[in-house]
Amino acid sequence: MTLAVDVTATRGVFEVRAAFEAEAGQTIALLGPNGSGKSTLVSTIAGLLPPTEGRIALEDRILDDAENDLHLPPERRPIGVFFQDLLLFPHLSATENVAFPLRARGVPRPEARPRAAELLERLGLVKRAGARPRELSGGEGQRVALARALVVEPELLLLDEPLSALDVGARVRVRELIRDELASFPGVRIIVTHDPVEASILADRLVLLEDGHVSQTG
Repeated sequence: MTLAVDVTATRGVFEVRAAFEAEAGQTIALLGPNGSGKSTLVSTIAGLLPPTEGRIALEDRILDDAENDLHLPPERRPIGVFFQDLLLFPHLSATENVAFPLRARGVPRPEARPRAAELLERLGLVKRAGARPRELSGGEGQRVALARALVVEPELLLLDEPLSALDVGARVRVRELIRDELASFPGVRIIVTHDPVEASILADRLVLLEDGHVSQTG
């Protein structure tokens, strides 16, 4: 399975032009400084921001084709997204947060909750399953968000700055956990970061984004 991205995306007056491919079983780090366009590109791949030009395809499935006015909405894309600011529902428990994507896809509660609980256990959060986001530490919240991205068994996993909000100690622990999860994830894997050390530890290949353009890959 291959993700092929060749798009132009615009947010306000800022334009991002990017082209790259990512293969299943390989982790790509989208690396660049703040303001380089990384989050704009992630929003485009996730379907939250339609491209102004170009095309995104996941194997033989077209997600975007601006020329032919084709745009697959986010809920129909086989993508799990870990957002930089987590976006956990404050009124739901950890289990309910993780189960939400399944429930939104019509999975019955008696099936969705055990699948969510199994993921939380795998990520070391079985004792925090009933806690709400405000009761979780930063590292625990990151793991809940990761579980929510994984629970639908997506074909593409997008992680947008998953470690940026953590202190040094928590960052090391969560980085190891993410590395293990990425290694076992069979689909396409993209991690967005501004940290070269993080990119070198977690990724097999780098795509360097600067001033809205891909300047290097390798």
